[in-house]
Amino acid sequence: MKTKTNTQLVRAGKILPLAIFTVIGSFLTINSALGLTFDLPHDGNMVGHMFTVTVKQGQSLSTIGRQYDFGAYEMTEANPNLDFLNPHIGSSVTIPNKFILPDAPRKGIVINLAEMRLYFYHANEHKVSTYPIGIGQDGWHTPLGKTQVVKKKEHPWWIVPKSIIDQQRRLREPIITKMPPGPNNPLGDYALNLGFNNIVIHGTPFPTSIGLRSSHGCIRMFPEDIRALFQQVKVGTEVHIIHQSLKVGRSEGKLFLEAHMPLSESFYTDPVSLQEKVHNVVNKVGDYPYRVNWDIAHNLHKRNNGIPEPIGQVLYPSYFSDIYYEEQR
Repeated sequence: MKTKTNTQLVRAGKILPLAIFTVIGSFLTINSALGLTFDLPHDGNMVGHMFTVTVKQGQSLSTIGRQYDFGAYEMTEANPNLDFLNPHIGSSVTIPNKFILPDAPRKGIVINLAEMRLYFYHANEHKVSTYPIGIGQDGWHTPLGKTQVVKKKEHPWWIVPKSIIDQQRRLREPIITKMPPGPNNPLGDYALNLGFNNIVIHGTPFPTSIGLRSSHGCIRMFPEDIRALFQQVKVGTEVHIIHQSLKVGRSEGKLFLEAHMPLSESFYTDPVSLQEKVHNVVNKVGDYPYRVNWDIAHNLHKRNNGIPEPIGQVLYPSYFSDIYYEEQR
């Protein structure tokens, strides 16, 4: 029998069952930066920088991720050789604080389900903030497409959708039809209702569900993150929900690939191939030729470590001048 990896188990939301989220969540260190905010690049489509930290007594990849505003899946992607719950004290942990911006309009909110991350482009500012999220479980998928924020609610009531009531009935659980604001409310303290039926961006009393397929289709956020986002988002804000497991980046003449494990359902399949994504990015810089190491690119595609890594470079005119100079020496 083949053993599943940490990444596969976290991806499916199975390492930390929902039943223990409340207990574990009470011991988490809340030191998030309230979202990671970056100036948008003037050239290219990459932001942030990587760094590492050292595991201390009592820390898990979940608690370390919460401290730096990363979800469970991202932490296991970037640290596949560390035990998710009990990483060895003194181990070096990679914080994947480098992002290729999704291939989507730089406007409003962009949610990339494949990387379980939300991007918010600030209106009238040249900045983007990004937050980890929890998304729909297998069988309770989060929809794709364009919509908008149609309502904002602080301290919302949870009006239980019929589909969840039907599930409660099938599982012979107590039937709950609505729940008032409070510490046990699944929506947390803030909710942004979208145009899709019963799909909400909201907080959660279960912070360790962030970075997992843990919801009934909604988008969950850390309590401190949804509070920050809620204050900045207006009703009518455009929202794009996409699935891009492969993102190609360009920075300072180099090409990068960021690969994530795609969601399993067939309707989440990305129709654009790796080669097409590379060509699309290079075409944005004009008619310059480029060189790609396809062996490295395909290897990164197989590894799905969620970290942007170089796969080639654009060959600007200065590159040819340098070659000519070297040949003449």
